[in-house]
Amino acid sequence: MNPIESYAQFLVQNAESISKEIVDYNLGKLEIELPIEIVEKSINTNKEFLVFLGNSLYLSNETVREKFIEWHKKNTDQTEYDFSFDDISRLIKPYADTRLHLTEMLTKISKNEGLSLEEVVQVNNRLSYLLDLSITETMIDRERLANENNKKNQKIITELSSPIVPLQNGLAILPLIGEIDLDRYEHIMNSVIPKVNELNTNCLIIDFSGIAKIDSDVARRIFTINDVLGLIGVNTMFTGIRPELAVSIISAGIDFSSFQTFGTVQQAILNM
Repeated sequence: MNPIESYAQFLVQNAESISKEIVDYNLGKLEIELPIEIVEKSINTNKEFLVFLGNSLYLSNETVREKFIEWHKKNTDQTEYDFSFDDISRLIKPYADTRLHLTEMLTKISKNEGLSLEEVVQVNNRLSYLLDLSITETMIDRERLANENNKKNQKIITELSSPIVPLQNGLAILPLIGEIDLDRYEHIMNSVIPKVNELNTNCLIIDFSGIAKIDSDVARRIFTINDVLGLIGVNTMFTGIRPELAVSIISAGIDFSSFQTFGTVQQAILNM
């Protein structure tokens, strides 16, 4: 058995003890206390990493990259634990020291297994390559999860900020809240307006008092709701249009003369 084979075998056989030592070292550097289940998972993940390292020493970087990314997806579950931004920052902070400690540990093992200087460099290069791949894939996974969560949250915000609220028999209000963009408009047209029929509404008040911002193109589209609802026999009233919003709407060429507009929801109800 040549020195590299002997080294690889040692790593595989002693992966768990090496992993425990490196995790203990890392825990000593952390500013936060981790739950025991995360510590145990870290020990197991690091153990599997060392086994992968030992079994990869004869593979090319390109082959290793493909196999490692596959391994990473199977062995690291980014959705299992949720950390705040501050927690993640503190978890990453001792990474450089822990990495250096691991490199020194494995270099010492390399020398004990009789590796030449060239072979020690080969092993350390492979270790560095895998660690770099690991941190890269972890950041990619975190970004993907963040984007998915942002989309889910945005969908929830959109739904909550455009609700149809029944007031009394046949009367409902659609309060527009926040910033109205094209996505919000499409949500209103495709998901909110169809509920008017479900609620047996014959009069809908669309209230603009909660709008923070709306561009002229979207404003023009919003007021086409009047035509859409008119086709299905629903009367539409617009309320809460502030002076600055009225100016921008008129500047967009929208004619208010055919719309029923009131300063407040209360005024609209009193004029029914």
